[in-house]
Amino acid sequence: MTRGDNPEVYNRLDWGDESLVGRLKAKTDAILNIIPPDVRTLIDIGCGNGAITHVLAEHYDVTAVDRSETALSFVRTRKIHASSDRIDLPDRSFDMVFSSELLEHLESPVFEGTLTEMKRLSRKYLFITVPNDQSVEKDFIRCPSCGHVFNRAYHIRRFDAAGLAACFPEFHVKKSLTLGLGKRGYVPFLARIKHRITPASSWIAPFWADRGHRQSMCPSCSAEFEYPYRFHPVGFFLDIMNIPLSPKRPYWLMMLFEKE
Repeated sequence: MTRGDNPEVYNRLDWGDESLVGRLKAKTDAILNIIPPDVRTLIDIGCGNGAITHVLAEHYDVTAVDRSETALSFVRTRKIHASSDRIDLPDRSFDMVFSSELLEHLESPVFEGTLTEMKRLSRKYLFITVPNDQSVEKDFIRCPSCGHVFNRAYHIRRFDAAGLAACFPEFHVKKSLTLGLGKRGYVPFLARIKHRITPASSWIAPFWADRGHRQSMCPSCSAEFEYPYRFHPVGFFLDIMNIPLSPKRPYWLMMLFEKE
């Protein structure tokens, strides 16, 4: 189960946080610079609280879609309450289909259905943003109530440029860009060792998330908890070993596709 499968996780998020707009300014500026000049209409699939949607709506005719009614309550554009894999609109309804930080959350078959809907609704362009070659295992935490292990941002998929392009073979890549603060990955082999032989309290180092950002909700049992940090020599040693093996990469991957 992912964040998208559990409405309680959505309801816990602070969707009304207007400071989110400021934190996303570099991203929204890049998005606006990339959108082709012949785009007039677009659909934002997985719009969340509309932080990016509202910026797009200043320039385009935007329709927003999300499966969370709580998130949609903050959206001020035309909006549709729907799952990303079942959007009741005609084929080729929009010049561009846009989606930001959605695909990495989706399990099959919702993921495959979402790709189908994106291709179906696009008249010409797709614009997708995802975390850039993110190490999903790096951010694993464990629920103290049910023992479920999950990525603290509810990410379950990893994309690089080649992998994202392979999702849309009917389109060609028109523009590809990475940006954002650098984030270090984690070597999968080292991550497996860390998660197997060290306690969950040592998994997320203090320089990855300070105390004020350690609240979570389990997507399996909906338990709310704070994941702590306690020093563990093996965990610390693995973190140090990982540094030279995992150079930092810009956080976001943005790709603009055009229909063949």
